[in-house]
Amino acid sequence: MKFLKRSATVALLLFVGVTVGVLIAQEASHTDTAPIEEGRSVSATEATEPVATEDPAEQAQAEASKVETDPAAADPSMRGSESTEPDAPSAATEETEPESACVIDAIYFHNTLRCYTCKKIEETAKAVAEEEFAREFASGRMRWSAINMERQQHFVEEYALVKPTLILVRSVGEEQSGWVALDETWSLIRSELRFSDYVKNEIRDFLEACP
Repeated sequence: MKFLKRSATVALLLFVGVTVGVLIAQEASHTDTAPIEEGRSVSATEATEPVATEDPAEQAQAEASKVETDPAAADPSMRGSESTEPDAPSAATEETEPESACVIDAIYFHNTLRCYTCKKIEETAKAVAEEEFAREFASGRMRWSAINMERQQHFVEEYALVKPTLILVRSVGEEQSGWVALDETWSLIRSELRFSDYVKNEIRDFLEACP
């Protein structure tokens, strides 16, 4: 009987010891795996950083207030740029109407049936004019043309034509400002030098009268 009591006591003590050992082992394992939070310090940046609001209404109100005080916040293209409004045009750049150019028309009026002298006067006068006043012809300031006066009778009356004649007509814009008939071409055609000088001088004097 005493042996059984002693055996039961020993078994109970062993059970208690095993239980206590298991509890100690579990506590030690929990202590090793738990994170250490006590030693962490809070930086100055984290301490002063404001907490962001999560309310959409408050965010919209803040954006609207920023646009009212700073228009550049609504339009990024306005940042860092000056006003693009154009300056008023100065008096020096105002458009002015160009003056009408003075043009000289050398017109040789002839009949339908033409003689040798008539053709020679036209050919010689045209050659002299185009050679002596090449710059004026190139710029359009002077022009040459030949017209059959029998087919356009109004020129006969306008310039008092009685025979084939070289007429110089001065025009400013659309208006005719003067004309002159080179009547001496018929009497000078036999002398090429005198004929050329006469035509050149008449045209030059007529050009100089251009306004």
